[in-house]
This record gives sequence, structure tokens and C-alpha cells, in this order.
Amino acid sequence: MLERIGLKFLQNIDPELAHNIALHYLRFRIFPIKQTNANFPKLRTRLAGIDLPNPLGLAAGFDKNGIAIKSFPHLGFGFTEIGAVTPQPQKGNPKPRAFRIKSKKAIVNHYGFNNDGMIKINARLKKFAKRSVLGLNIGANKTSLSMMNDFTEVLKHCSKNIHFATINVSSPNTKHLRNFQEKEKLRNLLSLLNETNKNLIQPIPLFIKISPELDQTELEQVVKLAQRYQLAGIIATNTSTDYKLIAETNGFSRGGVSGKPLFAPSTKILAQLSILSEGKIPLIGVGGICSGQDVFEKICAGASAVQLYSALTFYGPKLVNVILKDLNNILEGHGFNDISEIIGIKKYEYV
Repeated sequence: MLERIGLKFLQNIDPELAHNIALHYLRFRIFPIKQTNANFPKLRTRLAGIDLPNPLGLAAGFDKNGIAIKSFPHLGFGFTEIGAVTPQPQKGNPKPRAFRIKSKKAIVNHYGFNNDGMIKINARLKKFAKRSVLGLNIGANKTSLSMMNDFTEVLKHCSKNIHFATINVSSPNTKHLRNFQEKEKLRNLLSLLNETNKNLIQPIPLFIKISPELDQTELEQVVKLAQRYQLAGIIATNTSTDYKLIAETNGFSRGGVSGKPLFAPSTKILAQLSILSEGKIPLIGVGGICSGQDVFEKICAGASAVQLYSALTFYGPKLVNVILKDLNNILEGHGFNDISEIIGIKKYEYV
């Protein structure tokens, strides 16, 4: 009852304030949080050499600064990605910069990589390093003289305390960032990061997170470069700038759309990537997940694992356990023994 009341309260105040309250609730664990992910052996899976208790992860953006890392596994998440993190602290874009579209179960955000910077965040990572599967979304400062070097700085500074890193070249909220998805710029960036990673004492898996607006040719380029520079996988997708998905722009003029309307376009991109890579590149599906059925469809489209974020705004933290139970029941109902049996089995149905 307290959770229902709290969720209703949060849904009726400023979205960014609500987000911060929820994050601190988890940080200080005001009420007991029970671990829920230990009872679904069918959901155990492997992603780019990393063993996961289940395929459901928390997407980057919810905990930008890593202040509540210890709580997410107890909600049931199989892995957590924090960030995006930049070398220097930055405040991000002017407020207001987060908007709910309740009728569509959607969020529009224009945060702009607001974070405490890699030094403070890495100190938090160090406290919880390797206790659970933890990834770091890395970005660039908006005033940087060399965005490419920003990515390598964060990777080198934080790599010892994380299981994987995600190269974020697809946020629509930092000027010029999406330009790195262009062929030559992406080639140069991945070449630099691949070399940087090889020279670490302990190299880590590198993923790249892409935009849902990429066309077939651009996706082909991403796949080829991911293979050439030995990336661990691709995350599909970041938020969208296609406002037709929500059919309204009241209260905001820019930002990225996430939530339920992103499910179909992001799943199509996921399936295209699975086909282009012939299932040889691990994929993480993100965008619009609200149920166990949604997770099942993402995996059938080609994902080895999935992530969610926006749905927590509308359904609260209990959603994680509901999704895991439903996904387990779906697998049992179809006679599957584990996640690996369904990866990409329906990919041609989504393109």
C-alpha cells in the first residue's frame, strides 16, 4: 500500500524531482528490499562471456552517478548499467528537462549527461566493484576539445571496477555526439578505444549504444565496424527524436523519447542487427519494455539480454519481479529450458 501511495505521489510531481526522490529511496533503502532474482534457473544466461542470473538489466540513465548500486540486484535486476559518465563533472542542460507523457507511458528527457564526473563516480564504483554485474555508460563533455579522448579517459580511469563499458554515441542531448555514428568518425573512435582497451591491465567487454534512427546502410556499417574492432556487442537502442511516436510536443521542444512508444522501432533495429550479424554479435535490447512478454519478444528478435528504465516511472520497482515471473512462465509454457533457445528465433518477423 505504501508503495502504491508513494508511486502515485511521484507520478504527480516534477519528473526530475520524482526521479531523484526514487533514487535516494533506493540509495538509503528506507524500506527493506528483498532479493528476487535467485528463483528462476531458466532465466540464467550469458552475455559476452559474463554470467547473468537473468537477462533483465537496468539501463543507463536511471542512476547516473552510481549512488544506489547496491540496491539494484535486490530489486531483481540481473545486471546494472550506470552513467553516462564524462571525464569532468557537468550540470547538463537547463531545466525543465524531463517530461512525462502519461497517456503513452512515455518519457521525454533532455538531461545532457549531467553527472559527477569520473573521479567521484569511480570512487563509488570501487566500493562495490564486482559484487554484482556492473556496466558503465561512457560519454563526452559537451565543452570538450576532444570528445574522442573523453571516451578513452573514462574507460582508463574506471575499467578496474566494472564488468563492461558502453560507448554512448547516440544520446540526442549532447551536441555533435551523434555525429560519431558516421562511418569515418565511428571507425576512428572504435579504433582508438579498441587500442586503449587492449592496453589495459585487464581489458573489458566494450558495447556500443546506437540510435533508433539509423537506416539499413548505417546499421551495416555499425555491424562491420563492431566486428572489425572486436566489440563485445551492440545495445539497441537509445532514445528517439521521432516525436510522431508520441503525437504531441506539449511542454518541450527537444529531447529523446523513451518508454512504450519506442518498443516497435527499437525492436525492428534489434532484429535488423541480428540478421546483419547472423547472430554472431551479442545484442542488448532496450526500448519500451513493460512486461515479461516484451522481454520475450526482444529476445526472440535477437537480444541476448535486455534493459529497462522508463517503465519504472509508471509501474514502480515491483515491475522487475513481475517481469521475471512472467518471462519464466512464458518459457515454461512454450517448453523452453533456457534463454539461449529463443535468441533470434523470430527476428525476421520484426523487420
